Amino acid sequence: MRKNVQIVLTVDAEKLYHMKNYNQDDIDTYCTLTDDNDGTTNNGKVQDFLSNVYLSKSVEWVGASSNNDYSVAIDRIVYDFDLNDPTDIYFLEDDEKIYGTREKNSKVVATVKDQEDIVSTQNIYKINFSIYYKNNRKEFLVDPKLKANT
Repeated sequence: MRKNVQIVLTVDAEKLYHMKNYNQDDIDTYCTLTDDNDGTTNNGKVQDFLSNVYLSKSVEWVGASSNNDYSVAIDRIVYDFDLNDPTDIYFLEDDEKIYGTREKNSKVVATVKDQEDIVSTQNIYKINFSIYYKNNRKEFLVDPKLKANT
């Protein structure tokens, strides 16, 4: 069934926001991804989360906090080119960097190209997100995958 897909990044914002000297593994530990199209990860890791998206349909990324008093905003989606793969194809119609509004409730929406040659290909991308606490903001990123489907 071809449909628009919503991907939700849920963050244990309180723990991540207050960490000092964190690394990417720490960020991944406090983040989970889900979508409304049975997205999966075989090992539970954010960087291996795969969302199935559809030609000419939209993909929406939204942030959620598991803690009151904190909010998570999706600042931008950035395609991660595989420089070792000459067949690597970026398959969102929008730019290679798609920006949200950079506000507390920012989200990003993009459209998958309507090109048959991208079917079954995967894209690795980065979700740049911010955690807002009181009047302060800290930026983070995770890098999951998309797979194009008809």
